[in-house]
Amino acid sequence: MNRQIAGHAGMTILVAALSGGGCIVPPQAAQCPCSTTTSSTTSSGSSAAASSTASSNGPAAVKPTGALVSDGKSAAILDVNPPGSWFAFNDRTAKGTMSPASTSDFPSALVNGAVHTSGKGFADWGGGIGFNFVGADSLTPLDASEYAGISFKASGSSPMHVGLATKATMPEFGECTKCYDHFAVDITDLTSTPKVYTFKWSQLRSGGWGSPRASLDPHTLVGLNFTSKGAAPWDFAIHEISFFQ
Repeated sequence: MNRQIAGHAGMTILVAALSGGGCIVPPQAAQCPCSTTTSSTTSSGSSAAASSTASSNGPAAVKPTGALVSDGKSAAILDVNPPGSWFAFNDRTAKGTMSPASTSDFPSALVNGAVHTSGKGFADWGGGIGFNFVGADSLTPLDASEYAGISFKASGSSPMHVGLATKATMPEFGECTKCYDHFAVDITDLTSTPKVYTFKWSQLRSGGWGSPRASLDPHTLVGLNFTSKGAAPWDFAIHEISFFQ
């Protein structure tokens, strides 16, 4: 089963039906069974694309074969072998509703070349969508160090919290004692007209509550979350995501 990323400031659940893995969200946030057991085995499907620098904490990082991450038309992550995939997640408030309602309903989120999500009624941290870059059996990082940052086109009518998970923010790699404090940015000017947002790695910052404090290392990317900004209704769409040099 596929591993997933998450945490307040971005929790996540991977699409098990579309690629293998586990959880990158705290277990209590997941909408599917997940494991938080640290794995140190490299996926057999990623050996050809693994970077030459192996990590002592988990599988070697996979290098992307191109800059495009998502085109809004498929739940699979592009230019990565094995590819990760999109998923949906929320704080499990009983009266909360969201679209897609669960990871298994994710194909319904792909509309007119964009990944769309909306939700309301969540009382803790909210909800949203996200993905793991790599679809290996054990949580595997992506080495995007040849790129300067990440860019995406988005539209919507609510604020959006964007959180980038790395090995330093995920408990599976044994580097954090307070985990899920992903490298993040808040988007507060979404409109019905899609706009491109571009961020250098240095512009994405953790909330400061994680431990130990770490800098964003683009050799060790794990996944990306797009969530509500706190326990507020949300409605936004992601049209395209890519790295830039």
